[in-house]
Amino acid sequence: MSDPSLIIPPVAIGGLGGSGTRVFAASLRHAGLSIGPDVNRALDNLWFTVLFKRAIWAQSVPDPTDIAISVDLFQRAMTRGLAGNLSGQELALLDQLAADLPPGGPWNCGARSPDVTRLMAAGEQPGGQGQPWGWKEPNTHLFLPQLNQNIDGLRYIHVMRNGFDMAFSGNTWQADHWAHHYGLSPTSGDSVPLHQLRYWVAANRRALEYGRSHMHGRFIVVDYDDFCAHPDVHWPRLQRFLGRPADTAIPDGLIAPSSIGRSKPQDLSIFPSDLRDAVRALQTEARHYPANSGV
Repeated sequence: MSDPSLIIPPVAIGGLGGSGTRVFAASLRHAGLSIGPDVNRALDNLWFTVLFKRAIWAQSVPDPTDIAISVDLFQRAMTRGLAGNLSGQELALLDQLAADLPPGGPWNCGARSPDVTRLMAAGEQPGGQGQPWGWKEPNTHLFLPQLNQNIDGLRYIHVMRNGFDMAFSGNTWQADHWAHHYGLSPTSGDSVPLHQLRYWVAANRRALEYGRSHMHGRFIVVDYDDFCAHPDVHWPRLQRFLGRPADTAIPDGLIAPSSIGRSKPQDLSIFPSDLRDAVRALQTEARHYPANSGV
């Protein structure tokens, strides 16, 4: 059994889907952090997906107490493991989550029922043995308050990508399923790009405001486009945040940007002027955020 005193605070990565979070998950691995034994090709932690991307939460905003249960299960799974360490109520919850997922269930959130089986059978993980650990799952930002309140010392990397490029992305899962968490209606009659952009502003604004107010020194924002253009500026800052020497070399092939500039041929006048201004203001704030992050 792991000694709770050996468990060090994790590092989490989140952002809107398609923001380039995979690059930073690979950075965690390169820094020697365990990001979980059950990840997909994008390096998303599928145990987080199982516990937090619940079908019922795509229909109504969850009670903070229910989110706290997921936080507790996830932290235990990523440290001392869940095998032989689940109450009857927890087993019933996990069985229900598994039933919702493919191949037997209809809920297509990126996880499958075998991921729940592996979660329930998880033994002690490196994070429970005093080794550095963390995870990447884009939807992490949505649950940041409860994660921060229930995981002592949590550090968080929020990845932002050009808002106008994201508006024309085909990755619409978050905006389609979580809009109601931000007071947005998915059935407002907006075009897909307009709905995407409204969501981009609401979600990123909330994340940045929460980080500034509640996670000083444990929250950084990385502008993906600027990171790709100026890795020599951002990489040392990221390494310091991970507790590594700032002169650590960037792994070959880590930065391979794609889809940057997707919005350039588009007519941005389809977006209200106040929304365009909000996007530009947030992008400027993200690029200057290090001054306020304590890093």
